[in-house]
Amino acid sequence: MKLKSIKYSNNEEEWEFEKINFFDVTLLVGVSGVGKTQILRAIYNLKRIANGASQNGVKWQVEFETNNNQSYLWEGEFENIVSKSEFIPDFADSESEKVKPKILSERIILNGNQVIIDRKEGSFNFNDKEMPKLSSIESAMNILKEEDLIKDAFNSFKSIVLRDHTQKEGVRYSSLSIEKLKKKYGTFEQIVESDLDTFHKLALVHDISKDVFEDIKARFIDVFPQIENIKIEPIKDDEFTNFVFEATVIQIKEKGVKKWIPHNRMSSGMLRTLLHIAEMYLWNPGTVILIDEFENSLGVNCIDVLTEDLIYENKNVQFIATSHHPYIINKIPYDYWKIVTRKGSKIKTVDASQFNKGMSHHDQFMSLINLPFYKEGIS
Repeated sequence: MKLKSIKYSNNEEEWEFEKINFFDVTLLVGVSGVGKTQILRAIYNLKRIANGASQNGVKWQVEFETNNNQSYLWEGEFENIVSKSEFIPDFADSESEKVKPKILSERIILNGNQVIIDRKEGSFNFNDKEMPKLSSIESAMNILKEEDLIKDAFNSFKSIVLRDHTQKEGVRYSSLSIEKLKKKYGTFEQIVESDLDTFHKLALVHDISKDVFEDIKARFIDVFPQIENIKIEPIKDDEFTNFVFEATVIQIKEKGVKKWIPHNRMSSGMLRTLLHIAEMYLWNPGTVILIDEFENSLGVNCIDVLTEDLIYENKNVQFIATSHHPYIINKIPYDYWKIVTRKGSKIKTVDASQFNKGMSHHDQFMSLINLPFYKEGIS
């Protein structure tokens, strides 16, 4: 999938943003609280809607291209059910008892001219044919996901991945049997195309595609030259196997240190860097990666490698990231920036390239924060 543009509003929370066009790499920059994270979460929310979630008060329009080079425009709107007060708790016993907002309208257009879905209150047309009464709280994208005209578009939303590093990342051992996974995913292609997380993909590649693992390891050692080796294997200590059937652990070997270091003792920045590098090799083509606060817990040496990979080694994936870190902003050319500002409840973005006369290649961050448009921030 390649995300071309999105326009989005949330009438329940009373905020919106104008149409944003995206690059293969898009860096959202702006002062804190301006709406950068909201843009990422709005994009991810479309994945939920595509999967059948009902989102109160949300209105959207998104343009995207599938891996099969089909262009889609998908737009729609949910009703806004006004609650008595946001401070009064919902006493519904279960999710099924809550009143869910209905779809007011929805359209899907293929390649600019073929209207596949035209849905309004009281009518539902699919490819010029009137449909029987269907769920009013689910998107047509989800209801008709098995139809040939919809399937490609629906599957595209599976490729949206949110990496929110403002949330604490728990380091855990694998709860899945790698040996069993190897029977299901026996080739590099099967590993890449799977829905497994990066941790498990990396563990499989360690055994199944050693040349790729060696490339990942070499890139990691470029960042941390004190590391001389990496291995991934099950814990065999009886102390652990009493309560864990199989616990797969990433371990690193530092120069001059005899004992291997398990990943629960690695720094968060080091582990994140390893997983980020692995992701560059192991994501499906067409993945859209949303990264909030890209710099969080990364050292300068990590940022160097990862920003280079973002721009030059993206391997047919799309990155949309937020950052306010001077080093990252200086590393990524301003041609990839979207400057985000907010006036009241309206979020707006502008391409930084429009201000190229005022931008210094020597210190892009200082040039950015001195731009009048950036200084507007929130008004």
